[in-house]
Amino acid sequence: MKVVFRTDASGQIGGGHMMRCLTLAQALRDAGARVAFVMARGDSLWTDPVQSAGFRLYPVSGRPLTPDPEGPAHSNWLTAPWQADARDTTAALRDFGADWLIWDHYGLDARWVGALRAAVGRLRVMAIDDLDDRALGSDLVLDQTRLDCSGRRYPALAALSGPDYATLRPEFAQLRAQALARRNQNPAPRRVLVTMGLADAAGLVPPIVQALLRSGAQAVDIVMGSGAQTLGQVRTLCATAPQLRLHVDTQDMARLMAEADLCIGAGGMTSWERCALGLGALLVPVAENQMGVARALEQAGAARVLPLEGARNPLVLQQAIAQAMTRAQPMGQQAARLCDGQGSARVRAAVLGRLRPVIPADARLLFDWRNRPDIRAASLNTEPLDWPAHLDWINGLAGRDDGVWWIYSEAGNPLGHVNARREADGWWRWGFYIGAGDAPKGAGRRMLALALAELFRRSDCAGLRADVRAENPRSIALHRDLGFRQIESRDGGGKLLVFSLHECDIARKFAFQFPKESLQ
Repeated sequence: MKVVFRTDASGQIGGGHMMRCLTLAQALRDAGARVAFVMARGDSLWTDPVQSAGFRLYPVSGRPLTPDPEGPAHSNWLTAPWQADARDTTAALRDFGADWLIWDHYGLDARWVGALRAAVGRLRVMAIDDLDDRALGSDLVLDQTRLDCSGRRYPALAALSGPDYATLRPEFAQLRAQALARRNQNPAPRRVLVTMGLADAAGLVPPIVQALLRSGAQAVDIVMGSGAQTLGQVRTLCATAPQLRLHVDTQDMARLMAEADLCIGAGGMTSWERCALGLGALLVPVAENQMGVARALEQAGAARVLPLEGARNPLVLQQAIAQAMTRAQPMGQQAARLCDGQGSARVRAAVLGRLRPVIPADARLLFDWRNRPDIRAASLNTEPLDWPAHLDWINGLAGRDDGVWWIYSEAGNPLGHVNARREADGWWRWGFYIGAGDAPKGAGRRMLALALAELFRRSDCAGLRADVRAENPRSIALHRDLGFRQIESRDGGGKLLVFSLHECDIARKFAFQFPKESLQ
């Protein structure tokens, strides 16, 4: 599998988008995928981590931005109009032979994705997004910062939602048990970690460090990037106070968080790193898009939030630090409940999920799945399967050309079955179920998203129909959520509902279409 990431990093954007992509890229490479990046040309400071990790880097050439009244709120984060960006990204996708595009950029939207689909054809697309402020046009959306269970304003065909999917480096999971045990044994906070982003764009590190010195902090670790605007001031402070330790461009963040008792930081992905290690925090969101997550963490008891204007007031800052110190241990305990650090493996499994044709060796697997009482109860035919008849059916599939029969798997584990048969008018009728009792959360929706992509790419598929029992509200809700519309009811008294899905329904709801492919 070949995967291309499209993201950017700069003094304006920060390094968080690039770093979370880099972490996922490394996890995918560990599983055998080939990975490349597409990033805007700029200061090598922001692209060095990608190239140092051994990934190929394709550039987006800078061009003057043009007015885009329909563009995203962060379209000024781009270094070229989205149409030019799409051309450069398309060239990279073609050259690399990409199967997947994973993009993480607040300045891009569904229009950009649509241009790539039209130019490249068969391409699976995942958006990493936590703003939910625009259509994304992607098969899968990773929204790892969402703590509530509410649906997205701009719906996704399938989504990975919440900090269970936070893409953290493996060392955070490795240090989790040790960090939690240490905090339970030593409840009094002794060491404070300050991390306000690689660039310290808000210029808050010096006043925070001065406030900690006034508070009598025993030990303070300060993490900054080599391009941070306040690095010189902080070096001067560290030269006069032995309890201060400065870490520039550190690769050892997990250890620093594991040793700390309280963190003072901004929002972003470091929030989930802290949670994985049970580290309570005083959060100072330095951008509007960080405020929602910060407030959600505060409501969960995992952090306290100090608005930016408060952090600029020395007295308010001093009081906030003192209050956070007294709440460090309980905040850390709540934080540890939100994230276990295993998110990268879960996202990797979802990205590598695949459909394959049913083969005779699947006979026992499908027989056992289909005869589960809960699956039989939701099926149109509730009778148990007969083994000899089942064997005849599965052995006959190889000679049939009127449909498709698939097994869906993630991380090599078979999880479910999808089938679809072509009808005389060019429409297809499908059925499906998740058979594995230990299937991960959301696997069914991901299976169906992939099946829809495969079906609607076929030039002989005019649309899709589904028969759903009226007493199966979960299936009814699922079909409606996927964009299906009920078109009729039958089977005496409306016991069977018929739903239909046309490609224009997908385009209308999810802002994209699957390019048709020839069957020849």
